[in-house]
Amino acid sequence: MEILKKQKKILTAFGLFLAFMFACTLISRAVYASKLPQVSVDTPRRMAIGHNVDAEGIVHQGREYAVNVLSGLRVRTVYAHVGDRVTTDTLLFEIDMEDLEEQVREKELAVKKLQLQIADQEKNRALQEEKEELENIRAQEDYEKTEEEEQTKIDRAGLEKKIRERDLRELENNPVQVTSEEERKAAQEKYEAWAKEAERLKNVMENAKKEWEAAQGKVKELEAGAAAGASEAAEDTGSDGADSVGASEAAASADDTALRTAKDAEAEAKKKYDEAKAAYDAYMKTPVAKPDYSAEDAARAAWEKEKRSLEDAANAAALEENDAKAAKEKAMESAGRNLEDTETEKASDSSLEINRLELSALQTELSAYRKVLEAQGQVFPEADGIVTRIQVNPGERVPDGAAVVYADLSSPMQFTVSLTKEQKKYVNQGDLAKLSLGGGKGEEYQVDYIAENEANPELYEARILLKEGVGTIGESGKFEVEAQSETFSCCIPLAALHEDANHRKFVYVVSERSGILGKELAAEAVYVKVLDQNDSYAAIEEGVIDSETELILNSTEAIEDRDVVRYKE
Repeated sequence: MEILKKQKKILTAFGLFLAFMFACTLISRAVYASKLPQVSVDTPRRMAIGHNVDAEGIVHQGREYAVNVLSGLRVRTVYAHVGDRVTTDTLLFEIDMEDLEEQVREKELAVKKLQLQIADQEKNRALQEEKEELENIRAQEDYEKTEEEEQTKIDRAGLEKKIRERDLRELENNPVQVTSEEERKAAQEKYEAWAKEAERLKNVMENAKKEWEAAQGKVKELEAGAAAGASEAAEDTGSDGADSVGASEAAASADDTALRTAKDAEAEAKKKYDEAKAAYDAYMKTPVAKPDYSAEDAARAAWEKEKRSLEDAANAAALEENDAKAAKEKAMESAGRNLEDTETEKASDSSLEINRLELSALQTELSAYRKVLEAQGQVFPEADGIVTRIQVNPGERVPDGAAVVYADLSSPMQFTVSLTKEQKKYVNQGDLAKLSLGGGKGEEYQVDYIAENEANPELYEARILLKEGVGTIGESGKFEVEAQSETFSCCIPLAALHEDANHRKFVYVVSERSGILGKELAAEAVYVKVLDQNDSYAAIEEGVIDSETELILNSTEAIEDRDVVRYKE
């Protein structure tokens, strides 16, 4: 029992502790939440951005007339003043007549000088044109003459070339006939064979003759020996007796035998000689002449020499013809250039035309001076109106431009207003604008003209042509234009849009996160791109935020990115 009681007390104490902690948590959260910034939120919406353009302008004259007088004239008296109403009979100012007459005389003198100069220039130009024409004719004649002379030289050289070529062809068509090398070789071989055989037969004959003469000598020697032996034998017979005779007879018999043998040999040698001589003589009766081509070689050489001479002459004639053609080309080029020089456009000289233009302008100016002189120097307006600007002063000369400007009261007025670049975005030519003049009721007009202000590029000038009879010069007016942009899917109140130090646009959106006391709300900075905006709303590029995004419009305290916030109660 005691254990149960003790456990019950513990559980009761733990419950009381939990209740106390819960109460503390609630109190802490209440205290924490009470110190958080309170924010008002809104969500993006689909809408068009409206723009209102308000500007102040002024009424100007619709049409102005300029009174132009020759610049440089001295003004004697000015009668009109700015703001004066003038008619066609109102004298505006007068010109000093003495100064005007002096300037007229100077202009007349200048006209006379120019007329004399022009007359001289016209005469000189005519003489120059005649000279140039004559030079051109002579250059043309020289060109034609050069062409004729050079062509004659070419023709002559061509004719000489044809003659030389004809002579060469005739010579080549009648060549000198010579024995061919084969025939010459055969004849030489035939002659050499004949000469060789003749030499052989001659040698045989001469050898046979030598043998015959040797045999004759032997016979004579033997005969001489036999005679000497017979004489000795006779002597021996007388002195020695029979023995000597016997010996002598024996010797004589031996000699006779040798003599007969020698005579037989002589006879045989003579026979061989006679046969060899007969063979030689018979062979020599049909001699073969030694080939001699010197005559025909000389004729051929003379023909070749003449051919070379004719070829050289033909080549020389061809070169002469080519030289003549080249000479013609060069001569024609020179003559052609001379002709081109005469036909080439001469250096431009506009002095005569300039003087004529100056004379025409001076005569026109002189005519204008004379008109002022005829009007006695008095200047009147061409129509009724109000003087808006005077550019002349007594004793001074008339400047360039309008001397007097006056407004035409019969033409409609126009309203002019200046717009900034930002305002110009919503105003275009042709748009309808509400115009209130002099505090009166506003009327709708169409914007007739709008353009960049020449004096200040940061501004634009818009003009509205008023109805006839509406407005007076210098009257003030209010210019109003309402313009609607295209419809944007994501538009937010301008109070939700912020800008950082780098001029980047951002918004604070409400997001959830986990904190020490559980889920809590936080302000998160999200950078956006602004497409259009007016004084109340801004159009944001889609994608970064959507139609469900809660945007913080304002808070009870200044907040920054990631600050914890709570909804305003």
